[in-house]
Amino acid sequence: MQSFLERRRIRRKLEQQIVTKHGTPEDVWTDEGRYYYRDGEIHTHPREAGDDIPAARRREHGHRTFISGPTINRHSARAHLERDGDVERADVDPDLQTDPHTINTQETLGNTTDMMVTGVERIGPRTGRDTGVHDGIPTGDGETDIESVSDIESIKRNKIIVVTFEGDLDMMDPHNWSFKRRLWTTLLTSVIASVMFWSSTIDATAHKRTSTLFHTSFEVQTLPTTFYLVGLGVGALVTAPISELFGRTPVYIPTTVGFMLFNMAAALSHNVEQRISCRCIAGLFGSAPAVLAGASLVDVWSRVERVYAFPIFAIIGFSGALVGPIPGSYVVNSSFSWRWVDWISIIYAGFILTLMILLLPETYSPILLYWKAKELRRLTGDDRYRSPLEFNRVSFWSRLRISLYRPILLFVTEPIISIHATYLSILFIVLYTFIAGYVSIFQEKNNFSATEAALAFLGIEVGVLLSALTVPLAMWFLRRDIRLSREKGQDRPDPEISLYMGMFGAPFIPVSLFWMGWTSRLSISFWCPLIASVFFGFGTLCVFVSAFQYVADSFEFNVASALSTLQMTRLVSAGIMAIVSEVMYKKLGIGWTLTLLGCLSFLFLPAPYLLYWKGDKVRSWSKYARRDEKK
Repeated sequence: MQSFLERRRIRRKLEQQIVTKHGTPEDVWTDEGRYYYRDGEIHTHPREAGDDIPAARRREHGHRTFISGPTINRHSARAHLERDGDVERADVDPDLQTDPHTINTQETLGNTTDMMVTGVERIGPRTGRDTGVHDGIPTGDGETDIESVSDIESIKRNKIIVVTFEGDLDMMDPHNWSFKRRLWTTLLTSVIASVMFWSSTIDATAHKRTSTLFHTSFEVQTLPTTFYLVGLGVGALVTAPISELFGRTPVYIPTTVGFMLFNMAAALSHNVEQRISCRCIAGLFGSAPAVLAGASLVDVWSRVERVYAFPIFAIIGFSGALVGPIPGSYVVNSSFSWRWVDWISIIYAGFILTLMILLLPETYSPILLYWKAKELRRLTGDDRYRSPLEFNRVSFWSRLRISLYRPILLFVTEPIISIHATYLSILFIVLYTFIAGYVSIFQEKNNFSATEAALAFLGIEVGVLLSALTVPLAMWFLRRDIRLSREKGQDRPDPEISLYMGMFGAPFIPVSLFWMGWTSRLSISFWCPLIASVFFGFGTLCVFVSAFQYVADSFEFNVASALSTLQMTRLVSAGIMAIVSEVMYKKLGIGWTLTLLGCLSFLFLPAPYLLYWKGDKVRSWSKYARRDEKK
C-alpha cells in the first residue's frame, strides 16, 4: 500500500520538477542553484556558498557516507553509483565512472526544447569543450581543451540522463523524510525483527512438553530451536542481495507471510522431524525481517543520527528474545495446548504484517530512483532517463554467489570482523543457554516456578533498557571527535568513534557472569544473581550496538556482507550451543559453566579499547575496510 502511495508521491513531485514555458513557477530551487524563466528563456543562478540549510545540516551531521546518502559537498548520482557496495563498486557501467554534473540550460531535455527537469544529471565530460568547464567545474578561462571526448563517451552523454535526487533537501530521499515518518519506519521494522527473535525463545519453553509428547530426548527436542536460529543466520546471506534488487518492502512482506505459514505448519506437526523441518524453513524466511531492519535504519538516518536510532532498534530486537519466555512458560504450564507458543507468534507477526502492508514505505533509495526514472520516461516520452540501479552489469545469481562466500572470506581474512563476530557469538551463546540455565539458577536453586523463572529474564531486559542512558554520553564524544577530525583536515571522522558504547559496557559482561555464577545458591538471596543479570543485559546491548555500528562504518562498501557475517556467526553459534546448554549446566554446574563463559568474554574485554587505540592501523592492513581520508 505504502509503495503504491510512494509512487504517486513521486509522480506528483516530478510534475512539479518538469518545468515548461507555459504555467511555470517563478523559481525552481535545487541544491546547485535557482532556475527561472525570463524573456521566454530558462536561466540559472548558482546557489551562493553560505550559511544555508544544507550547510547547517552538514555541520550538524558531518559527512554522510555513501551507504547513507549524500556526500559532504552534494547529493549526486556518484553516491548512488558507488552505494551498491554489497558486491563491488565496479558493478556499474565503467563508461559512467565520470563525475556527473547537473543539467544546465544549454542542454535540451526530453523531446520538448522548452522543457527543463531538475533533479537529474548528465555524465560529466573528462574534458571541457568551448565551455570553460572541466568535469562540471568552471576552469576560469573558458578556453578549449586539446583532448577531445571519446566517441563512446559522447554516445553515453547523448543517450543517458542520470536520475538522482535534488540535493540535500529533496523530500524523495528517505534521509529527508519528516522525523515522525522516519521514526515510525524505524519502530515498525524493529518490531518485526523482534518478532523473529521472540519466536526463538517462546518456542524453547515447550521443549519439555514436546519431548514427552514425541518420546524423544530433551537434546533432540532442542533441534527445532537450533535449526530455527541456524535458518535466521544463514538466510541473511540470501535476503540481502534480493532486497537490493527488488527493494525492502517487497522482501519484508512475503517473507513474513512465509514465516507465519511455516510456523503454522510447525504448530500442527505430529512428530519431531516435521517440527524441525518447518522451524528451519520458518527461520530462513524470518531472516529477512531480522537483517533488513538494520538496513532500513541505514536507509533513513544519517551517520550521526544512527547513534540514537540504532540503540532503539537493538533494544526492541533484544526485548523480543527476552520477553518471549514469559507468555511461553504461562501457556506451557496452563491448560492451554503447548502449540499456542507458535500460535501466539503467528498472531503477533500477523498484526505487525498488517501494519507493514498499510503503513511501511519503501526506504531503499536506488529503488526510489528507479521508480522516478520510470515515471520520467512515462511523463516525458524520453527513454534516456536511467537510474543508477539500471547500470548494473552483474546478474542476480552472481550477486547471490558473491554474497554466499564473501561473509566467510571476511570472517577469515578481516580481524575486525572475526573479533566482533566471535565476541557477539559468545554473548548470544550465553543469552540462549540461559533458556536452560535459568531453570537451574532460579527454578531449581531458588525454588521458582516455571513462570517465575521466565520472569527472571526481565532482569536482563532492565539492563538492556538502562543501556540507553549511555547514548547521550556516546553522542557527546562523537561530536567532539567530529570537530577534532575536521581540525586535522579529515573529510569525516574515523570509524573508531562508534566504539564508545562498547567501551562503556564491555567490563560489565565478565563481572556479571562471575557474579551470577557464584551467587546462585540457596544460602544467598535470589536478588543477587538477578541484579547480576541486569549488568549482563547492559553490557551486552552496549557491545552489540557498538560492534554493528563500527563494522558498518569500517566496511561501508561491503556493509551487507560484513553485517551478514555477524548475523550468521552469532545465531548459528547460539543455535548449536542451545543443544548442549542443559548438559553443561548439569555436568559442570552453574558456577563453573558461567565461569567458563565469563572467562571467554574476559578474553575479548580489551577489544573495543585496542581497536579505538589502533583501529586505523588494523584497517590499513585490510583489503576491504575503509582507509583514513584527507581533504
